[in-house]
Amino acid sequence: MTRSPAWHARIDVDGAVEGSGFLVADRTVLTCAHVMRYRDRAEVVFPGAPETGPVPARVVDRGAWAGGDRDRGDLAVLELDRAVDIVPAVFAALGAPYASEAPKLVAYGFPDGYGEEGVQSELRATSRQLISDEWAQFEFWQGFGQETDRGFSGAAVMLEGGGTVVGMVVAHDPVTRNGRMIPAQVLARHWAVLADLVPTPGYPAEEKRRLRELVARCPALPGPLGPLVRAAAGPLGVEPPAVEPRSVWEAVWYLLSESTPGPGALPLAELAVRLAGLAGSAGDERLARELRDWSRAHRSRHDAATAPTALLAPVAPAALAPPTALLTPVAPATPSAPSAPEPSVPLVPPVPPAAPSRTEQTPLAPPAFAPDAPARRWSPILVEIRRSGADRGALLVEVSAYRDGSRRLVGQQRLAKREVRGWVLERIDDAFAEIDTEGRELIAFALPRGWLNQPVDQWTGRKSMSTPLGCVAPVVVMDHDRRASGRLQYRLKKIWDVLDRQPGSAVHRITCSGTVRPDRLTVQLQDVAGPVGLTRPPKGPRDRALYGAVLDAPAPIVLWPRTGCPGGALCGASCQGEEFLNRLAEQLSVLPPGELPERIFELRKRAFHHEGPEPHWAAELSFVWDDPRWFPDVARLSRSPVS
Repeated sequence: MTRSPAWHARIDVDGAVEGSGFLVADRTVLTCAHVMRYRDRAEVVFPGAPETGPVPARVVDRGAWAGGDRDRGDLAVLELDRAVDIVPAVFAALGAPYASEAPKLVAYGFPDGYGEEGVQSELRATSRQLISDEWAQFEFWQGFGQETDRGFSGAAVMLEGGGTVVGMVVAHDPVTRNGRMIPAQVLARHWAVLADLVPTPGYPAEEKRRLRELVARCPALPGPLGPLVRAAAGPLGVEPPAVEPRSVWEAVWYLLSESTPGPGALPLAELAVRLAGLAGSAGDERLARELRDWSRAHRSRHDAATAPTALLAPVAPAALAPPTALLTPVAPATPSAPSAPEPSVPLVPPVPPAAPSRTEQTPLAPPAFAPDAPARRWSPILVEIRRSGADRGALLVEVSAYRDGSRRLVGQQRLAKREVRGWVLERIDDAFAEIDTEGRELIAFALPRGWLNQPVDQWTGRKSMSTPLGCVAPVVVMDHDRRASGRLQYRLKKIWDVLDRQPGSAVHRITCSGTVRPDRLTVQLQDVAGPVGLTRPPKGPRDRALYGAVLDAPAPIVLWPRTGCPGGALCGASCQGEEFLNRLAEQLSVLPPGELPERIFELRKRAFHHEGPEPHWAAELSFVWDDPRWFPDVARLSRSPVS
């Protein structure tokens, strides 16, 4: 014979039997809120351990039950005045009562006539579908037997075979002779502490406990929580909740109980980062940092458990060759005046080398290149900056890391323009902990078109990265408008199929003397595979139209000097912008397009160390390098601009 577990409890109030309960910790018993009827004290009796005797208890927590038969949250938590030497109940897997071959369920209650020793009822779950997202219906195991009427409220519903708990009896209908239980999954929604005990594969108890404590400190969020959950879960293949979460904990528990973490699909990590952004907006930087730390630790644990076997690396098919219809870029022009030779910038492996000596005069040598060689493997960090429609002058900023081809949100915030630089640099620091160390780091800024001339490669911060960002890692910029266009993204991917086959990067020059109409330039550049070089920044109306035409082509690689020829001037062949293009062609023509971020990185370091009377020609170099294959499945910012 198998003994009934001693954790079954009877709840006595004012000397009368009011219902049942069950022990979940040495001093904690769960029962229904309607059993206590708003009273705060009770005596708890354990018939399976008579030597324990009645134990006084008090109510320390309640669900949201408001007194009605159909009110949700019919849960009360009792704290015993002393610990009992009884092994607490253990919870079953969340789907256990709904197996295809229905398991027998047992409830242990204290109806009239059985107030001392109690009685059992044999049950089965009717369906895994919940009623009003709160109750599971059960019926008799054989169509007859002991009803779960008064005295069963608060009783644990357990698997007959293993004695593990699947829910709590909360109601009985004498007409239909079926009843309702609150499943363990819903109990933990109402009382967060229970989440530590309810099995959730992929989330250890200590990890859940830490997250629960952090969520308890989160400020109340304005507006509905559903969009927040959908933003975290939707892109990762997790079905969003059918019912709007009523609290931050409900949102967290939904993901804990409804999703099993897998490689690249960690919705709770995404949600924690979004909560960190909201905590930061509310001024709680400590909570924001702790939430980001939790997210990083959660991802690291899953990375260690599911180590990838290969990194994402875009590789051109061996049989693909550049189409003959493409226009041949103009060859580098001869400089109008002799100049000192530019020290060569050596190619570097994925691990950053020390900066080369300024006295080095080694001739530039083309890299070894095979037509079917794989492209450099990058470990990208993406910074997205967009204008917000909610606050005048506010910006929506996201920082993400890519690992094994999957995007990982590192930080998200609505900021004033003056706050963007410092915040982004701190989040980039965090992002370095998320990327794969086997790849070469690449920092990409996706910016509004009017921001493309911003010197993001020269950003420095007081708390981190006192060195210019462009001297820490390769930095490129991308056009946000172009990233939102499926047509242009498709065209860019096709162009990179061609660029992967090219051993060099001859620069297509757009000079100051050019008079081609912008619309005609867009059409012309559609037949150009390679970098496009311009002589001056997009500061005037004419130049902005010119740059728009280049980006709409779409040219995947665009370079220009942020300080160049004055806007609107028509210069000759010896202008400052032409000199910039000449130097650029010398540096890029022998490199495959996939290596250009590394070469520009070296040039920026060279310019930083330059001490001549004139600024280094590459000191103010803007660099659009847009290979969408390294940034897959990047959706628009998850927060509405007017939310």
